[in-house]
Amino acid sequence: MQLKFYEVDGEYIKFLRENGDNKIPNIDYKKHKKFFCGIVLTINNFNYFAPVSSYNKKAHTAFLIMDKDRKTKELKPISSLRFSFMFPCPIEYLNQKDFSKEDEKYKNLLRKELHYCNINKEKIRKLANEIYKLGLKEETRKKFNICNFKKLEEKCIEYKIKN
Repeated sequence: MQLKFYEVDGEYIKFLRENGDNKIPNIDYKKHKKFFCGIVLTINNFNYFAPVSSYNKKAHTAFLIMDKDRKTKELKPISSLRFSFMFPCPIEYLNQKDFSKEDEKYKNLLRKELHYCNINKEKIRKLANEIYKLGLKEETRKKFNICNFKKLEEKCIEYKIKN
């Protein structure tokens, strides 16, 4: 299945941040709303989505999204997927990101990022699974600053029941 970029319902994100894990990223920024890549992992009947971030340094819990440098033609990191902050999200709280609403330069960046993710979707899913397993243990969760996935799964169910 192809990866896609999504925007997530703000109330759902707020609920997860306040009740599940405050490491869930803020989604409101001045220029653009934070968006997410998914489905990066399906486990325990939950679909997980990872934030796409401008963070472009190598990290144990991130997948670097690369693009060719115009001058050197070498691959360089342009952004990343942050698996330490991925979370489960029911489909009804997602909207596929509409690239047509963006200016041309940003639209091109989004296309490059999504294309690179889809070329590497198996690596992405493998890494997401590894980070999920790390996040199950409190000591590795603290060491790598990973969300509490089990608690997020509980809060995901709670939110669906309430809404």
